Amino acid sequence: MIANWDYHSLRMDYSSMFRGEHPSDIDMYYLCRDGRLVLGEIKNEKGFLSFVQRRLLERLAEGWSNDAVVLYITHDSYWQKGDRTVDVGNCLVQEIYYKQVHKWVRPKEDTTVKQVIDYYMGGNK
Repeated sequence: MIANWDYHSLRMDYSSMFRGEHPSDIDMYYLCRDGRLVLGEIKNEKGFLSFVQRRLLERLAEGWSNDAVVLYITHDSYWQKGDRTVDVGNCLVQEIYYKQVHKWVRPKEDTTVKQVIDYYMGGNK
């Protein structure tokens, strides 16, 4: 996550470098001691995970030598409301991409990032 939004207020223009494509960042990664990987993209509740971001994250997970998942995460914190931080562990996971089955799955009930990591990683820290 961006530690200081005051320094992130500039819009990045990549148009001089690319023809239609744009670079993307990864908001979260968690690497377990046994090599399993969790990648996460965090959006506010009004945002969306674009097709290009989905494909990028899928390919990174698929290319990982061990097991990997991707989390599409949302939060309801806003700087305009005076919020200063996003508690990522308690954010909701909207979808999970499983490398093993090559597909995105929606959790059947409200699931937090911490719950997914505890479950997926077996509670390893």
